[in-house]
Amino acid sequence: MTLRQTLAVVLQVMDHGDADKIVTCYSQELGKLSGIAKGAKRSKKRFVNKLELFSLLDLTYAESRTSSLMRLDQAELLHAFPSLRQDYGRYTAATLLCEQMLQWTREHDADPALFTLLRWGLTALEQGQPPFATVILFEIRMLDLLGYRPNLAGCLRCGNLTPTRRPYHFSTSNSGLICNPCNRETDHGQVPVSLETAKLLHAAQHMEGSKLDRLHFSPDAIRESLTLLRYYDRHLLQREISSWPHFLASLPITD
Repeated sequence: MTLRQTLAVVLQVMDHGDADKIVTCYSQELGKLSGIAKGAKRSKKRFVNKLELFSLLDLTYAESRTSSLMRLDQAELLHAFPSLRQDYGRYTAATLLCEQMLQWTREHDADPALFTLLRWGLTALEQGQPPFATVILFEIRMLDLLGYRPNLAGCLRCGNLTPTRRPYHFSTSNSGLICNPCNRETDHGQVPVSLETAKLLHAAQHMEGSKLDRLHFSPDAIRESLTLLRYYDRHLLQREISSWPHFLASLPITD
């Protein structure tokens, strides 16, 4: 049985029987992978305090001949992100990032840019970046990498992105903005969005990752951005990401 290694972030951990754990990670080499850690609940060396949510691991694994689950041989803990478990707002934000990776990615379909984005999001949260801004920037870049970039450059029909008396609307079904003069439809998938918010999100799509923290979201822009991204998520996945309500409830946004 050939052993292989990869960097991986733990997305989910479940008990399996009396002694084992099933661990789902997003890895640099394989993308999402699930594996069984035999004896992990009793381990005093190979896995102790390593298979925790958010942890960055140097993971040694082997493919199984009889199961779709990998066999996890051992793990070296590179970073545990302990502060994310000490603050509820940061914890719910990090949980949302991990659940997005669980829902949006497939087994053994690697995307190094997604892996880098996940590490960036967890690191930003640990370093004290505002959780709401981190989630907004993570989401907008994740959608871009997955091929579901929302069209925020201008109205889908007239192309304008200029001040109007009434807000723009984001159409989840058409994946883009519609200005009020062009909005002739009754679309229950439309989310009101101000010009300020649209321009901020559009800038986030094009800005270098190292400069994303230069974007400043007002309380109104935060509310609009999170609402837009949540409803767009729901439309594309055809189900709710369960971490969204917990994250939003943990972050009262005030002026």
